Amino acid sequence: MRTPLGSLSPLRLLAASSPLYDDDGADAGRLRAAMLGAVMRMTPLVMVANVGCALVIVWAFAPALPRGIGVWAALLAATAAVPLRAWWRGRGRVHETVSRRAVRQATWHAAALAALWAVVPLAWFPGAAPHQQVQIAIVTTGMMGAGAFLLNPLPRACLAYLAIYSVAGVGALLADGNPAFAGVVAMLAFYASVLAFGALAAGYRHLALLRSQAETARQQRMLALLLQDFEQHADEALWQTDAEGRLVHVSPRLAELLGLGAEALVGRPLLALLDERGVADDPGREALRRALADVRSVRDLPLRLAVGGQVRHLAVRAKRVFGETGQAEGWRGVLADVTERVLDQQRLHTMAHTDALTGLANRLTLTDALAACLNEGRPGALLLLDLDDFKEVNDTLGHSAGDELLRGVAQRLREGLRPGDLVARLGGDEFAVLMQHSARIEDAEALAARLGAAIAAPFEVMGRQLHIGGSVGVAPIRAPAASAGGAGPTVDELFIQADSALYAAKEAGRGRHVVHTPGLGERTRRRAAIERALAQAVTHGELSLHWQPRVEIASWNVVGAEALLRWEAPDLGNVPPAEFIGVAERCGLIEPIGRFALQRACAEAAAALGNLVVSVNVSPLQLRAAGFVDLVRDVLRDTGLPAARLELEVTEAVFGEGGGVEAVAQLHALRDLGVQVALDDFGLGPASLACLRRFPFDTLKIDAAFVGGASGHGTQEEARALVQALARLAATLHMRTVCEGVETGSQLAALAAAGCEQVQGYLAAPPRPLALFGELLREWPQARPGVAALH
Repeated sequence: MRTPLGSLSPLRLLAASSPLYDDDGADAGRLRAAMLGAVMRMTPLVMVANVGCALVIVWAFAPALPRGIGVWAALLAATAAVPLRAWWRGRGRVHETVSRRAVRQATWHAAALAALWAVVPLAWFPGAAPHQQVQIAIVTTGMMGAGAFLLNPLPRACLAYLAIYSVAGVGALLADGNPAFAGVVAMLAFYASVLAFGALAAGYRHLALLRSQAETARQQRMLALLLQDFEQHADEALWQTDAEGRLVHVSPRLAELLGLGAEALVGRPLLALLDERGVADDPGREALRRALADVRSVRDLPLRLAVGGQVRHLAVRAKRVFGETGQAEGWRGVLADVTERVLDQQRLHTMAHTDALTGLANRLTLTDALAACLNEGRPGALLLLDLDDFKEVNDTLGHSAGDELLRGVAQRLREGLRPGDLVARLGGDEFAVLMQHSARIEDAEALAARLGAAIAAPFEVMGRQLHIGGSVGVAPIRAPAASAGGAGPTVDELFIQADSALYAAKEAGRGRHVVHTPGLGERTRRRAAIERALAQAVTHGELSLHWQPRVEIASWNVVGAEALLRWEAPDLGNVPPAEFIGVAERCGLIEPIGRFALQRACAEAAAALGNLVVSVNVSPLQLRAAGFVDLVRDVLRDTGLPAARLELEVTEAVFGEGGGVEAVAQLHALRDLGVQVALDDFGLGPASLACLRRFPFDTLKIDAAFVGGASGHGTQEEARALVQALARLAATLHMRTVCEGVETGSQLAALAAAGCEQVQGYLAAPPRPLALFGELLREWPQARPGVAALH
């Protein structure tokens, strides 16, 4: 636990800096290097200031200079030259560690400089003219304050400097014999005390920050090594060259990677071997050549080689080798085959930017393309397409038929586009098209009509002909000069416009398309109505919780339950969370709604759910709130729910928008309470793996988008492979895996084979109120229909 700065006495602040002076360890050496470096960086400016102030003192007494002032000025200049010379010799060099002797020398130099300046008030202040005394007082107090500020990273040097100045100042005032100076003596003593405490406190904060940064860097390096070890399936190949770059040591693994015998490699130039097998457009070889020519170490530089008819992705490390006399003798390093890791990363990137079911671009890709279009001022149109009666297909023929229909729709949309246009699936039965081949609104309407006609043609699904339609909303993208005020709409505004047009098209009937106009605002008005109604939803008791079980695959026992928020509004009816949570976040109501969900979930869990672990979703805005950890602590205390039974689910969005540092701090604080933390919707974002490096989660919840494809073929094979890889990754990092959206026995069997531990979805049970959930637990069988698929 961090000690509040205000509770530390000066002696404790000074004691906190003792490792700088008494510890010979490597960590203390690095701290000394950082603290001394902070002082040395200011050396030129400080020494010039000392010489300048000395000239001011000489000028104050000119032309009748007191005896010895010339000698004093010369000694001061010589003393200032010592650190200037050290700074000049060490400029441009970064010292990783310094000895205790170096900080002791810095202390002695600070004391010597202060002692020289102490001569001024002691020797020439008493009896000086009033204007000369004023100048001496100004220079002395200014040098005291500036020195204390600049020397605060070195507490003992700072105290020595201040003590000498203070004693000299008090002595000079007393020696003058002026009774009016009695109050000035007290003021000087107080000023010196404040400076000393302030300097110690600043040094303490500086030292604490350096320690925190060092610990954070150490933890990040450790986690990076663990992840790298997990991703890297092949052993590294050792190599060494002489001063001319010819191989003198070849490991069997290197011969295998280059596709040659070890005896054929010895004596051959490494760079020439890489050139012979390098891929034509690979910049890595030239980067390696430049690094070796510039005598720079290389770490994890990517290379691509063509070996045995296949492209291998390699990572090279290289470090200069020196002999006993210090003469360079060549290079030594390792060559690692990272092909599988690179391919996995490419697959993850593809999955993050592609819809797993249809192979179309996803919302992220569309948003990026739309932002680029707006930034470059290219006109066009955004079309949102929503299938008519798709829910009826799912309800009557099942989700497999719905998935096949969605793939057929995606294919027809691809065929209906022109070069340069982009089609994406946003989710469910909603698609989007970014038209970029034309700026004419007539072309956008023609495209909407053409796509609508393509969707209206019958589909052959599972031996049956299905007739569906599609409604299209069109939002024109005009050049900035054609927009009001010369500024075009934002990405979010275009989506709102297209969504409003789509809503109007669906209201007009099947298979229609509507172009957005300023008069279209029904969807916007509904959001406004939701915002108004949300303000009273908590106080009027309109919100409730439904519970969905989390089941262990191996035993089919219920091991947990997720609390899902429901809202029945008097005027709006049943409003789904997907519709009102976003509104709550935008209008600032997410905190009271989240507080209600947390309190109600913990209370119901403590009263009626036995020993089950309960999961509660947390919005990024909730987590970043300053009092959120205190809220969780208070709720656990008030409801009596053990902290270990509460699991808070967050998404990778909590690490975005500059909130990463705050989010990690909050998550660690929650972990300190004993609360479990789960990463929800894992795999949907482009930085999911990066989230695992930020915080050690207890649970990894794999999104239903991957679960739905884990039992199929084609692109679903990739989804199954990815689920298996994620399960292994979670096991390596000691996290449990929960797969969401499990609806069929075949999905359950595929997830069990992939190594997943727990599932959640309609196969086990749909969400239900607490009373019905209690009945479900009491009647829960030891085997469910889905378990049969495992045997």
